[in-house]
Amino acid sequence: MAKQSQLREYQSSILARLENAKKAGAEAPAGYLGVVIGSKNVLVSLQEISETLPIMDIHSVPIVKPWFLGVANVRGVLYAINDLAQLLENTFTAISSNARLLLMSDAVTSNVAFVVDKMIGLRKLDEMKLREDVAEETICLKAQTYQDEENRVWHVLDCDKLVNSKEFATPYMV
Repeated sequence: MAKQSQLREYQSSILARLENAKKAGAEAPAGYLGVVIGSKNVLVSLQEISETLPIMDIHSVPIVKPWFLGVANVRGVLYAINDLAQLLENTFTAISSNARLLLMSDAVTSNVAFVVDKMIGLRKLDEMKLREDVAEETICLKAQTYQDEENRVWHVLDCDKLVNSKEFATPYMV
C-alpha cells in the first residue's frame, strides 16, 4: 500500500512540475516531458502538449486502424485517442495505472491525444548529450537521439510531423 501512495505522490509531483514549467514561460521552450512509448524513451516538447491525464473511458470506433483507439470525453470535448506504440512498433500500450493520456496542444492540432506507457519526468536537452549515430526517422520521431547521464537513449517526438503525415490523418481502414 505504501508503494501505491508513493507512486501517486510522484505522479502528482510530476504533474505539478509540468504545470509550473508551462506557467514559467521563458523556460518552456527548453522543457520536455520524458515518457515511455512502447520500447522507446521519448521526449515530448511541453509546447506540443497541453495536459496529461490518467487513462479514462475510451469508446472504440468501428473500421479504423488498430492504433486509433477511439474517442474519449474530456470535460465535454471529444478527443481522438491514438496508440503511438502500435503505430511505431506494432505493439499495444498496456493500459495500466502508469499509462497516461497526453493531449496535444491546440497549436499543433485540436482534440487529439495519445497514450503513453508511463511518464518519466521533466527533461532538458541541454542536460543530455546528442548522440552521433542517427536513428531511422519514423512517422513521428526525429532522427536525432540523445543520451542522458544514466546512458538511456531518448528519441524526440515531432507532433507536427505526426499530424501532417498521411497515414495519421487517415485512421480509417481503406
